[in-house]
Amino acid sequence: IRQIFRSSSANKAQKTMIMTTTAHNVPSNTASTDTMHSSPVTVLELFQSQGCNSCPPANDFLISNFSNDLTTLLLTYEVTYWDNLGWADTFGNRRWDERQRDYAAVLRQRSVYTPQVIADGGARPLASWRDLPQVLGQRGVAELNVNIMTQGDGRVVEVGSWKGENRSWNAAQVVAVWYEEQPVDVVILRGENRGLTLPHRNVVRHLDVLGDYPGGKEVFEVPDDRMGMRLCVIVQAGRGGKILGA
Repeated sequence: IRQIFRSSSANKAQKTMIMTTTAHNVPSNTASTDTMHSSPVTVLELFQSQGCNSCPPANDFLISNFSNDLTTLLLTYEVTYWDNLGWADTFGNRRWDERQRDYAAVLRQRSVYTPQVIADGGARPLASWRDLPQVLGQRGVAELNVNIMTQGDGRVVEVGSWKGENRSWNAAQVVAVWYEEQPVDVVILRGENRGLTLPHRNVVRHLDVLGDYPGGKEVFEVPDDRMGMRLCVIVQAGRGGKILGA
């Protein structure tokens, strides 16, 4: 049984849903040194819905402040659990509902809601997207160095540690995130946002687990490009765990 209700917090428009309980490694010495991305970044994951009237302000704020910021990476996940409000999200994917619930379980949150921003997989505690300027002003939490490099006609990702073997995690996964950088703005015809034209940035379309990362220096093959989408590789401490590097 699921119960949908309006949050009674300061942001009364924020919607909430009760949860129900419910690679092949390549030898690292074969990779070239043509590094495509090496500096650690903060990953901001925005969970939102085109059918939620609380989401446009958060979306606009993130696009304005972080879509061109080289120190952060904005990833937008469009969820589907508000599709019954009159508008089915055109980028919605049930996998993103599940990803948000994984975070909620690890962070011991009673509910999932939109809009929600997860910073570095929850490694940077964040009560609201409005707190991002203060949270991002704190010291970085990246533990791993992630480099995407060319190898022959393809690409590989090399993962290594900034901190040697002094680590805060037991198991980690290397995940390829494919996203559409700037899709066409969406005109909303029905529901709470009827009449609005909503912009989107870095809309996640696919996730591929490349393999498990045991520590040390490891190299993983990167799948072929997906219809010209942009690629980010993150290393995460399991499902719903903190992001260790990107």
